[in-house]
Amino acid sequence: MEKAKLFVSAFPAFSLAFLMMATVYVAGTSSSEMNSCGYYSNQRKGEYDKLFIFGDSYADTGNLGKLLGRNIARSWFEPYGMSFPAKPAGRFSDGRVLTDYVASFMRIRSPIPYKIRRAGYRLSSYGMNFAVAGSGVFDTGNFQRNLAAQINEFQAQIDAGVFSKCDIKASAALVAVSGNDYLHFAEQDPNYSLHLDKFMDRLFIQLKSDLERLKGMGVPKVMVTNLHPIECTPSYTRPSNYTACALDVSAAVADHNRRIDRMVMELDGARKNTSFLSLDLNTAISNIVLHQVNGTEKFKYALVPCCESKTSTSNCGQVDDEGNKLYEVCCRPEEHVYWDSVHPTQAGWAAAFEFLEPALGNFLRL
Repeated sequence: MEKAKLFVSAFPAFSLAFLMMATVYVAGTSSSEMNSCGYYSNQRKGEYDKLFIFGDSYADTGNLGKLLGRNIARSWFEPYGMSFPAKPAGRFSDGRVLTDYVASFMRIRSPIPYKIRRAGYRLSSYGMNFAVAGSGVFDTGNFQRNLAAQINEFQAQIDAGVFSKCDIKASAALVAVSGNDYLHFAEQDPNYSLHLDKFMDRLFIQLKSDLERLKGMGVPKVMVTNLHPIECTPSYTRPSNYTACALDVSAAVADHNRRIDRMVMELDGARKNTSFLSLDLNTAISNIVLHQVNGTEKFKYALVPCCESKTSTSNCGQVDDEGNKLYEVCCRPEEHVYWDSVHPTQAGWAAAFEFLEPALGNFLRL
């Protein structure tokens, strides 16, 4: 609805009051519909101008500390960021990641990472990114803040007055859960496959509690990713020379995603207006891979990473003690779905987001 503009010079108080009442009447909207923040309901209009992000490297835009060094904080070293912003900037990709595309879709700038919140205070008007690479729903052994701890940081920002209740009412939350918990569990338990079901039970109890907490803090719209096709990431396709996905993990991924859908339905209950959304990364990325395999060349290389480690024990961005690169980088990352052994390229994210846009637009009413 286009807002009417009033130009008032020296009207008497009575005339001004009458004019304001008439304007409301003509617009057909009573003052009772105005909320305490001084604007019409954001949920009704679909105006969400702040984004709060939680999770892991699929959403992190700079929270992983550079001082951790090149072996861990590879996102702060070459060749990361070569496409955007043409230098390493803390994103685990050659350029933009999921967070950037969601923010752009909401017509806002990508929110400032929590780590540099004091240096870029003005950017907090778009929200804040608490996601940090390596984290999970539980502690993952990476010394990174788990999901509950990230939400604690969010609460601390609210308590400090950085974000008001009105800010929260006009916001959406994005939660990225990309599998670090399962990787850590497998490393800790040699018989993890026998205990995976019970581990999932515990994980989803905690994840559901975390999402309920965000809703309870006043965030009207909460998005949570399902698991991307882990079986098709280069770390799993490398043994087949990047020719086939590893089907032995696909069943576990499918089980996780079924639980995500069920959890979201339980969280929303019988609400007419949905507050939770399962963001279907799995289908979005799988479609890209399958289309390439079936001959539709949106990407020349669906399973081959742009930045490939020279050995199975090294990673993109790593160097040896003498400074020699332990990786090779392609010339055209836009031809690859994957950037490194786990993360999509900027082009991969862009293609996946094309699939996500309709559901996201309906959810946010944009």
